Amino acid sequence: MSYENARFQLPTLTPAIKLLLIINGSVFLANAVLLGRLSDLAGGTQGFWFAFSWQGLFEGYGLGLLRVLTYQFTHSFSDPKHILLNMLVLYFFGTMTEARLGYFGVLRLYVWGGFCGALAHLGIASLLGSADRPLVGASGACFAFLLYATCMAPRSVVLLIFVPVPLWGLAAVLVGLGVYATYIELATGIVDGVSHGAHLGGAALGALAWRASWFVDHGRGSGFFAGILRRARAMQQERRQRGQAERELQLDEILAKVKQQGLGSLSPAERRFLERQSQRTRQDGPS
Repeated sequence: MSYENARFQLPTLTPAIKLLLIINGSVFLANAVLLGRLSDLAGGTQGFWFAFSWQGLFEGYGLGLLRVLTYQFTHSFSDPKHILLNMLVLYFFGTMTEARLGYFGVLRLYVWGGFCGALAHLGIASLLGSADRPLVGASGACFAFLLYATCMAPRSVVLLIFVPVPLWGLAAVLVGLGVYATYIELATGIVDGVSHGAHLGGAALGALAWRASWFVDHGRGSGFFAGILRRARAMQQERRQRGQAERELQLDEILAKVKQQGLGSLSPAERRFLERQSQRTRQDGPS
């Protein structure tokens, strides 16, 4: 694959995509050891521990909400092609987008793509009367990367079985197939086992993310929590400066009192304040 011409070229693995590949691979191996209990019905035992579904959200005293996240890293135990195809998409298009999004931007796009995929899946499944149909896989996130990469470089060329295809054409075909498959599901009520709604939800998020600068990592930290940390630091600095100004004002008032009335006129609290200021000055050293 090449982003500028038809010459075959494998992209360099980037840090955030490397992390996501490792997590997905590790969860798949754990799922294999557990005989698919994270994603499938295994041996007649109800599984779906990490799968997303409407009913599953209310299990575990609120812990079921974590399935909005865990499902994104969980793939079918019985169908290894599921994880293989998703990881290939993640590798090719994720590394492409990391050049613009940065490390934390890629992680945000992955999580939000999966989140929107889950919402779209839930909405369509509810219309079909199957809201409890479990959902696993990174497909929503992968479609988000596909559409984001398409918005970045629509004329880039992808080699499919050594046939050069423009990236915008590939995205149009895949999204179009998803739309048509969803139409068939809604019209006939027949579900083919693939959550096309999750694909479309992730694709929509990827296209919208191209316009949202929030997804781009500008080197100032990652998203919501980094913003909270920056605001907390700013408030702490403001309190420190305000406290320093109040101490300087109080010191001026005490020194003025000493000049007018003498040292004996100071109260015990004022004397302690002067001692603390003197100690602070000695600790800080000369300015």
